[in-house]
Amino acid sequence: MNLDTRLAPERDHPAPAPDGGAPGRIPMAPADPFALVGLVGASRPMQRVRADVLRYARSSAPVLITGETGTGKELVARALHLASPRARGPLVSVNVATLRTELVTSELFGHERGAFTGAFTRRRGLFEQAHGGTLFLDELGELDARTQADLLRVLETGEVRPLGCERPRTVDVRVIAATHRDLATMVRAGCFRADLYYRLNVLTVTLPALRERRADVPVLVEHLLARLRPEVGDRRLATDALALLGRHPFPGNIRQLLNVLRRAMVRDERVVLDAAALADALAAEPGTLGPVPYQTPARDLSVPAVAEAMQASGGSISAAARRLGIARSTLRGRLHASHRGDVCQAQSSLTRSAINPLLRTEEP
Repeated sequence: MNLDTRLAPERDHPAPAPDGGAPGRIPMAPADPFALVGLVGASRPMQRVRADVLRYARSSAPVLITGETGTGKELVARALHLASPRARGPLVSVNVATLRTELVTSELFGHERGAFTGAFTRRRGLFEQAHGGTLFLDELGELDARTQADLLRVLETGEVRPLGCERPRTVDVRVIAATHRDLATMVRAGCFRADLYYRLNVLTVTLPALRERRADVPVLVEHLLARLRPEVGDRRLATDALALLGRHPFPGNIRQLLNVLRRAMVRDERVVLDAAALADALAAEPGTLGPVPYQTPARDLSVPAVAEAMQASGGSISAAARRLGIARSTLRGRLHASHRGDVCQAQSSLTRSAINPLLRTEEP
């Protein structure tokens, strides 16, 4: 279960302060919650997101965060909490899709000792753990019908009733929910309760896809490379590499961008990676059909130029691709096409004879 570590301290066991001060003291929220959580970008779509977060943070009304997978919905939830008057309280996060169906009620609302087989001790549910703070429910659209009804009851009454408990307990919790699903469509299809949808859909933050905020790609790359620095060292991208990333659609959004950067850095040890290295990393993405199209217009990719680059690189396709400024996969396709005679009808036999031996000895 994916729970945030910042849970409410037990009353009889207050947590020590990080600065060594009095136990149980929770530090003040930072002046810039966006910087702390890593929500970067100054494009117009992100300016609207920031404005919504700061505006909604002052309220205790539920917030519904929508957006595609990998757009940073949990970061927005954290920023909402840190910018709110509840910043001194706990932030409890859970991905409800990871909760086992038979235990979801116990996890959310708690249970008493002996409530069911194996319940040897009392357990506070996530709502009680988040008392005085914020509960973030990620992947809300995955909740089953019974749990949807229980959640609606808590939102309407402000009370939870743990399993095996005769009396409800009052909780003071702000609920932030997130989903990549279209809940309105699910409501019309009868897959999601309309009353719960309207109860949660009070304030909405809609996160843009990465392709809708391409101007943020350079600052996102800088931020993600800083995150990767302990793993891959101090690395950076050339201008053409940034331009290539800025043109890519990234259906997996920021999460996919991070994966591509990590893959490129691990596979190519140069300090500064060019577009060819990034094109190779993009081509290796699961679900990618064929090589990512990349070609520098100024490059000469005629058969003689390819043969010269291969000879100068000692038959290394990777080195020749870097010399030509193209992806390794693109050069491989070019070489095979040359071998079949499909590239240029007018190519000379001398050029063909220069490429074919290199093609037969190419590295896998």
